[in-house]
Amino acid sequence: MALAFFDLDNTLVAGDTAQAFSEYMTASQLSTPDDFLEVNLAYMEDYDNGVLDLDKYMRYTLSPLFHLNSDELDAFIKTFISDVIVDMTLPKANALLKKHHDAGDEVVIISATGIHLVAPIAHHLGVKHALGIDIEIKDGHITGELVGTPTFREGKVIRAEQWAKEHGFPMEDTYFYSDSHNDLPLLEKAHYPIAVDPDPILEKTAKERNWQIISLR
Repeated sequence: MALAFFDLDNTLVAGDTAQAFSEYMTASQLSTPDDFLEVNLAYMEDYDNGVLDLDKYMRYTLSPLFHLNSDELDAFIKTFISDVIVDMTLPKANALLKKHHDAGDEVVIISATGIHLVAPIAHHLGVKHALGIDIEIKDGHITGELVGTPTFREGKVIRAEQWAKEHGFPMEDTYFYSDSHNDLPLLEKAHYPIAVDPDPILEKTAKERNWQIISLR
């Protein structure tokens, strides 16, 4: 039985769930700045270029949710999943998850998206373990501040190793599937690094290192 880590955005689903959620918030009755999507897209470009200021990005992109209580937030995310995520789900990704489950592997989604999205989306995909960016909650409301080590770049390695240790899994027999060069630190730690529909930087690195490259599209 192995441990299989999966990135979420552009790996298990077709697109970026955080950006899709920002678009969903803008189209909803929530109050968002006029340039909300433009600013979010600029942050996404920073992510693609490996220069994202994660704290500023999370604080900004979460701001429309600050006034929602936990029940309202859960309901809003539930409708987002049914309205948007269902259509972003990839049949080949579901088949790959099933393959690991059938082999008895422990499957964990680890994403640089907020845990408020990662956990319910993981549940939708039939995955019970999810690691995402932990967000401070005070008096039942999201504050936009981050808690602990973010699951981003080198932080994914820290969180993955912590999770493996806490659950009694060695990292020596670990899979990690990702599309992004931002995940190179964890790909380098995994025994089986697999590039999934990789970005140009990751594709080049994967070819140089003879890593497996697959498509789930």
